[in-house]
Amino acid sequence: MKVQYKQAAAAGIMLLLAALGGCKKNEASASGSGQINLRVFQYEVENQQMDFPNLWFFQELEKKTGVHIEWEPVKDGDWTTRLNLMFASMDLPDIIRTGDVDIEEYGVTQGLLVALNDYLEPNMPNYYSRLFMNEANKAMPASDGKMYWIGGLIAQNINHDGSHYINKAWLDKLGLAVPKTIDELTDVLKAFRDRDPNGNGLKDEIPFSAGDLIHQTQGLYTHFANFGVPLQRYVYAVIQENSKLVFPGNMDGFRPALEWLAMCYREGLLDMESITQDSNAWGIKMNAGLVGYTTYLRLINTALSPDIAAQYESILPPAGKYGVSVPRLLEVPNVDAVLTTANKHIPESLKWLDAQFETETMMIAYNGPIQPGGPIDPTMKINNQGKYEILYVPENNLLYKYVPVYHAMFFAPGDYYFNIFEMPPHRVERFNSSKQYADAGVLEPGSFTILNNLIKPSAEDSLEITRLYNEIDKLMQESIANFIRSGITDAGWLEFLNSGKSIGVDRYVALLQKAYDAYLTAK
Repeated sequence: MKVQYKQAAAAGIMLLLAALGGCKKNEASASGSGQINLRVFQYEVENQQMDFPNLWFFQELEKKTGVHIEWEPVKDGDWTTRLNLMFASMDLPDIIRTGDVDIEEYGVTQGLLVALNDYLEPNMPNYYSRLFMNEANKAMPASDGKMYWIGGLIAQNINHDGSHYINKAWLDKLGLAVPKTIDELTDVLKAFRDRDPNGNGLKDEIPFSAGDLIHQTQGLYTHFANFGVPLQRYVYAVIQENSKLVFPGNMDGFRPALEWLAMCYREGLLDMESITQDSNAWGIKMNAGLVGYTTYLRLINTALSPDIAAQYESILPPAGKYGVSVPRLLEVPNVDAVLTTANKHIPESLKWLDAQFETETMMIAYNGPIQPGGPIDPTMKINNQGKYEILYVPENNLLYKYVPVYHAMFFAPGDYYFNIFEMPPHRVERFNSSKQYADAGVLEPGSFTILNNLIKPSAEDSLEITRLYNEIDKLMQESIANFIRSGITDAGWLEFLNSGKSIGVDRYVALLQKAYDAYLTAK
């Protein structure tokens, strides 16, 4: 049965976060009696240096909850390796936060994660009150029917991750139009290389840059969409219009995409560091005014300085022979926290997590303070409609010095979120980009999110899918990087296809097809 968030218990809420700017009196909180120490294995985005122990938000939270956290932050690039080593060594933390965790492997199969079904309602009233809104709960059960994770969700009415951006200031200076096809884009990139669009007399322009190979917003994978291949790093299968799945490496546009990227690399159109550089290195080049074409999350409230962001314009992906197919994003919860079986304070841990889901606390964690007296001037207010409204967004990602922002506990399905929040300009920007893509019909027919989040393979099948995915992911990353750097020969291409068959691409797609067919039947 659905439970509205306003029905959550009110016990102790005024004690929780007065220093954080107040609380909703009809929501639950944790009290601060006695100190409990918890060890948290915490994901950290690559382009931010977070000081979790000294973050104003967490210091205030500790005062009010009596829970002390020993933080173990891990950067995005190191996450998978460090996580797997941690499980292999059995040196388990109490809580794992934000980063991807293989729930089937470590929860269902190895039994190293806590099944939370019986704990949620009594210990997480704020979270539980929203769990069934917009059917958010349907993404959460594992193959054994148990919930091993706390969800993170920010409803935004968006449908894709990375948008394509062209340096409009450079186009205007050179008298060029926005490119609509791959051929037009190639001509534009050559003009960016040869005609000094930044006007400094140097050959320092980077016509085309990316922030690593696989990143979902600025990686090179995003540019396969221009050739009709919705390539992303989460699952190597694509739902076609006939509900049949296909391996992206077998799609008609995959090799042409590689050949175009290899040409760009060979002719100095593509930043030679794009395959390996992180978002920090990419951002430095962007903010130095050196980049002509790229993909990114949005322009407002990002790592880009306002004057640099103003140079760019959101465009539809320039189309190749096989059309455009951008990975379609569905707004479903992601893994935001799990508890390991080493945790001796399960109720207290869940109450600490739930304290962060109290409405105002959650909003502060992501957007900054609402009351005077905090570390910076209030960044939010309650407007005349009773909604939270952003007053301003501090430049240069200043919020990350005081509140967790991306790392915040946040669970806001649409029926809850749109009633409490006045969407700020950077959210409106992403919505408008999504509308642009939807209206143009450039999204993939299905959605990778279904295969990554909603289908429910058996525990045995899930284990095999994970094993095969790891082999395929290694093959894809190594092959794509090598093809871009060295070009493609018929012999090299045949070796790639044969390698895919030998490691089980067909079996991988068949297992996903089986689970997807069951998902369609159960809908």
